Amino acid sequence: MAEPRILILSNRDPEEVVDEPPLVQRVGSGLLRVGREDGSALAAQSVLATLAAAPGARVAHRAVLRPSEVLAAIGDHRPDVIFNLCEALDGDSRHEVVCAWMLAGLDLCFTGSDHVALRSCLHKAEANRILARAGVRVPETVRVDGPDRLPDVAFPVIVKPEREDGSTGIDRGSVVHDRAALRDQVAAVVARFRQPVVVQRYVHGRELSVSLLGWPVPRVLPPGEIVFHGLPEGHPHVVTYESKWRPETAASIGTPSVAAVLRPLELRRVVAIGRRAFEVLGLRDYGRVDVRLDPRGVPYVIDVNPNCDLSPDAGFARAAGRAGLSYADVVGEIVRSALGRADRRADLLRARGRAPARVRAAERGAARGGLARGEAP
Repeated sequence: MAEPRILILSNRDPEEVVDEPPLVQRVGSGLLRVGREDGSALAAQSVLATLAAAPGARVAHRAVLRPSEVLAAIGDHRPDVIFNLCEALDGDSRHEVVCAWMLAGLDLCFTGSDHVALRSCLHKAEANRILARAGVRVPETVRVDGPDRLPDVAFPVIVKPEREDGSTGIDRGSVVHDRAALRDQVAAVVARFRQPVVVQRYVHGRELSVSLLGWPVPRVLPPGEIVFHGLPEGHPHVVTYESKWRPETAASIGTPSVAAVLRPLELRRVVAIGRRAFEVLGLRDYGRVDVRLDPRGVPYVIDVNPNCDLSPDAGFARAAGRAGLSYADVVGEIVRSALGRADRRADLLRARGRAPARVRAAERGAARGGLARGEAP
């Protein structure tokens, strides 16, 4: 029975020069060649190593920069499933949407959320409107084009770039308490990132993360919490860019992530709002919903992260560990979810009397043999 082909796509740094052939890993060969590092390299290499540890598949990894490189990788490897870890194209994280859009347009089986969900979550004001219309509790949020068009808001508020993720553009000055500070912060963020900002009511309280895994019905992993007790005096209780990406800083040391300890009612509320936000915005396979729990125990969704960081030391992997899942379990479940969608679509086409052009039942059957519960694919 033929081996299924899995292609891992990650993004390449624009300053890199590609002078070597793409990395191809044949499972069972005992060879694992690691390419140059890029923005999503750690997650890509971890997924690659996990897939390579189990028999029954041929795995390739390609770091891409431009849409033409995505097409070239697909043409070279003709994958049965794509593990989509591409977080940017042309060095712009906002073009993460483009890769998923291309894969969907080519009728390919791929992991993670589709381009519609990625786009909605990228535009924070739009995501909040969708959630609010669906009855999901979110803080009041306003899109602002510049410092000369400030809305009337109830302070304190937090100012964020509208189309960035990973806490980009968030620092200790992002939470403001008066109109003068709001004008200065809006002007600074607009000038730096050349995009509108969102001005959102700052919710005092605990910050929790709700991770979800699987498709079509995702399981909710045990929530985590950001602890703000170790921050320098005067630092707002928010996860800044330094907190997330610069571990040597006081902002990072002072915001450790721990397992959340919640009363039963609080846990039910947090899990329910996380699951609802995940479903309303159309996320698939895996993602994280950030929630603020105010002093009354009322939860608010403050951010939704499709295709969140899959590095072994990231928050999603820690949440899976709290549920008793290994990293291989997580990777296997994500691949199974994507293959399940392909099977469902193939069945639908057969029911309509059409031959599914990209269905390789025998190869996916082989993949199923290595995708039993608790095993890596």
